[in-house]
Amino acid sequence: MYWKLPNGNQAVYLKIINLIIEGIQKGDLLPGEQLPVERDLAKKLNINRSTIQRAFSELVSRGILIRKLGSGTWINSGKWGVLTQGVNWQRYITTSRLGDPENFTVRLHRLQKQSGVIDLSYSSISIPNLSLTFPSMTISDLVSQESTNAISGILDLKQQLLIQLEPFLKQKLSAAQVLITSGAQQAFYLITQGLLSYGDAIAIESPSYFYQLSLFQAAGIRVFGVPLKENGGLELDILRQHYYKHHLRFLFVNPTGQNPTTRNMPLAERESLIDCCRQLDLPIVEDDPLGLSNALTQRQVSTLRQLDPNNVLYVGSLSSLSGTNTRIGWLIAPPAIVERLAEIRQQMESGISVFSQLAAAQLLQQPKLSQLIQAQLQNLEEQKRHLLKVLEPFAAQKLISYKLPAYGSNIWVQLNVNKKIMNADYNLFLDHKLLVLPDFLFGVQSNHIRLSFTRITDVSEKDLTDRFGAVMDELKLI
Repeated sequence: MYWKLPNGNQAVYLKIINLIIEGIQKGDLLPGEQLPVERDLAKKLNINRSTIQRAFSELVSRGILIRKLGSGTWINSGKWGVLTQGVNWQRYITTSRLGDPENFTVRLHRLQKQSGVIDLSYSSISIPNLSLTFPSMTISDLVSQESTNAISGILDLKQQLLIQLEPFLKQKLSAAQVLITSGAQQAFYLITQGLLSYGDAIAIESPSYFYQLSLFQAAGIRVFGVPLKENGGLELDILRQHYYKHHLRFLFVNPTGQNPTTRNMPLAERESLIDCCRQLDLPIVEDDPLGLSNALTQRQVSTLRQLDPNNVLYVGSLSSLSGTNTRIGWLIAPPAIVERLAEIRQQMESGISVFSQLAAAQLLQQPKLSQLIQAQLQNLEEQKRHLLKVLEPFAAQKLISYKLPAYGSNIWVQLNVNKKIMNADYNLFLDHKLLVLPDFLFGVQSNHIRLSFTRITDVSEKDLTDRFGAVMDELKLI
């Protein structure tokens, strides 16, 4: 940021306050970014240090800045959403402010379209040997389907979901408790619009892919991270502190195959979390993208929804079966909540295609779907072996470390270099056309990257080894 005080008769400390707020609004100052040392900034602006201290103290009292003993003053990442309206917050939470005007994810997406890249950034999942056939339908047939089905989703799809999810969740459900959405993100969006107000606070895991969802910040929702423990549980003492300090309205959590760490919250930790949230009267939004896949393969998982159906809103999607391009998700909630959110979606004219819902219902009716999912999981295991073959020599040299994931298609890898890797340093991966997701996209800076292995083949192993080794060599020299 270019530090220069504007002209005018306003008090100098107020000019500094306005300069910082304007910097945050424009994206020149980012959530979690450290401000210059007070002494250095006073010298740069040619003013008294006490004036800087007064301005910083005022912004600390508002919660816009935070002071960390012994390390300086920082932009408070928990205040993102209350500073501006109408801003594209996605660039705030994914940008690294590299030496060019692009942010990391913009450059990554552009590289995805080029030849010669190795893409470990996003999963690409499909069910092998799956073919769907649909009855002939005219436009008038689709319109008829649209008009005769509830605004919360078509009954055929709801019934197919209930067949699969009731045994998995170990509870009787009704169609009135199911809201069909255009992917899981629409469910989260509708929650922000219908159940939260501007300035409300929520808690999420740290690290968490929820940091990538600009919808929270764009809706003015304050986001506070709760650290994950090594075993996948949450630091409940910190959750309680956030609850009482910030008056939390919801906890958003991804306990099974957590993204990005792939950790699974043990049953005892899930039960402790449920007890804690009951005591706080804090509702939970459980994101379970792997739930349907686990249900179809009869994998036993004690979901939070199963443990406390009265306090947990349950979100799932088809993405684990047919990839992220299948925009079908669902929210299981009390009927009054489903009706309320469906009405909001209708008012916003952001409905969901009947054709997509019919396709999803057809998918769930496949007679050998469980076997097809098993074949899909076997393919993922093979692709994981290819990535592990590349990573093992680096792990043997203690250059990296990781834990094998029990779920999902990602590996959370720690880079063991003797320095804190800054946001801009991850640009080295892109320089070598090796696409990864660095930790700062998930709200932490802990020398980690997330690698997805769904696009790895034995052909790309050597090339990947060479590129990864080159990046590690360059990181050690920084």
